[in-house]
Amino acid sequence: MANRITLSFVLASAMKIAVVLATSLLLAQSAPPRQFDVASVKVDKKGGGTTRRIDRQDLTYLNITLGEFIQMAYDVKGYQISGPDWVVNNASSDRYDVVAKTNAPVGERELREMLVPLLAERFHLAVHRETRIIPVYLLVVDKSGPKFKEGDGGDTSVFPDPSTGGARYRNYPMGALAGMLSAIPSTGRPVLDRTGLTGRYTFTVNLFRTPAGLSPADEKRALFNSETPAFTALQEDLGLKLTPDRASIEMLVVDRADRVPTED
Repeated sequence: MANRITLSFVLASAMKIAVVLATSLLLAQSAPPRQFDVASVKVDKKGGGTTRRIDRQDLTYLNITLGEFIQMAYDVKGYQISGPDWVVNNASSDRYDVVAKTNAPVGERELREMLVPLLAERFHLAVHRETRIIPVYLLVVDKSGPKFKEGDGGDTSVFPDPSTGGARYRNYPMGALAGMLSAIPSTGRPVLDRTGLTGRYTFTVNLFRTPAGLSPADEKRALFNSETPAFTALQEDLGLKLTPDRASIEMLVVDRADRVPTED
């Protein structure tokens, strides 16, 4: 009898716990995402440079593509977004100003996630996720080995190097290098880090073989007009190379987006 009472008590307790867990899960799933307390969304009409500023209560991004806002909101890379050219093209002339605030401080990740309901409200943005097998490049170490050394453990930074026309990369991870290579026209496909190098490294390289002394505008044009210099510089200067392959990539597919957002 005592065993039956104990067993019944255990089963009843387990059922109560299961109900509580299921209810908590449903509440978590149904809870709406936190939203900005004040937000301004407008088509950028000024042009010129871009502004990217974010802190614990404010987000100010000016002259930015919708694709970049989607990357921030959904924590994906640019190559993971499939949609209209005006959305995904980094050089798109369709650009927007977003200034948003919260009444209380939050973490940067949560601030970025607040863009999800804002984009849905103002752009009527609708997306879904799916996995696709697509062409990629693998960033690997060449047979000669890497031609750079470990960083000093300080902050990651990139500074122009006027003497070479390239840049000085300090304490730079290979994953970040792969991400940057994914965004340039001369690769034209995602680049996945397969170097096996897990540290942070310091090196100077002119990936695009642009001449020294160019103005920022001319340098940008040279970068987008380059064809294969990144491949050459990677191998000759850094001891790395890109090898073609195919990989399964989770994609964020844009089902709908209004080109002109609902403004304030």
